[in-house]
Amino acid sequence: MEFDLDKVFPNLVFKELQEDEFADKDGYPYCKKCKKPRFYKFENGDKVVLMRGKCECQLAEIKKREEEEKRQKAITDFRARQKGSAIGEKYLEARFSTAEITTHNKEAYKKCVNYAKNAAEVLKEGIGLYIYGDNSSGKSYLMACLCNALVEKGYRCFYTSVPKMIAEIQQSYGNDSAMGQAKLVNMLSKMSFVFIDDLGKEFLGRENNANTAKFTEKVLLEVLNAIYNNGNSVIFSSNYSIPELAESFSLDKAIMERINEMATRVIKLEGDNFRDKILKEKSNKAKKLGI
Repeated sequence: MEFDLDKVFPNLVFKELQEDEFADKDGYPYCKKCKKPRFYKFENGDKVVLMRGKCECQLAEIKKREEEEKRQKAITDFRARQKGSAIGEKYLEARFSTAEITTHNKEAYKKCVNYAKNAAEVLKEGIGLYIYGDNSSGKSYLMACLCNALVEKGYRCFYTSVPKMIAEIQQSYGNDSAMGQAKLVNMLSKMSFVFIDDLGKEFLGRENNANTAKFTEKVLLEVLNAIYNNGNSVIFSSNYSIPELAESFSLDKAIMERINEMATRVIKLEGDNFRDKILKEKSNKAKKLGI
């Protein structure tokens, strides 16, 4: 059926049908797929005006595209915040949803999930965590899951260790440790959550280098005071319980008081050895490859 669109519809703003359209008996465009109209019809005085519109297919496609763009932007923003958190490459993909939950760690994961879920209240109250357990029990991975969950919610986080902080100070301003320390403390004061991983390892062998141990203690106390005075929260991980930490390394009383005060909840991980499990899996793969 042929139409002279200019004569039949003088106010029509479109003149041709698109490949995925068909015309109804009045010559109006409809989508071949969803069979819905692709025009708007309204009165303007004594005239009827027809204008191009979107059918359900097109609107759904636009929504899908916008959601994908939003998702990609969220991923990009998240990655940028991850970079700002200084979380290592190893833990970029650490998530509660993909973590290996066992009978030994399920309670610890449950508490950390709730911590992230209630982040606003946790931060308001300055609630911190102290996660400890043996080597390879999954402390760092659990910390990374929590850090990523908080970063994803938009909180400023920083994932570090005492040796990393010492290196940051030494690299920032050469030999001027006071300036480097001031820069680090200023940066940490702007964070909502600070993750300090493997607390205690930096003091192993301290009897052989008393000066370095004292400087490390000084930096740690300065950092803890900055976080505390700013009202932010700190999440520690360690191979040692808090009493063991104090007893094993004879740390400054002020440091232990700060840790006790800031570690609102203590979580113990025990029974799992993920490092041995990973090593066994790699060994089995190597055998399959004839290695």
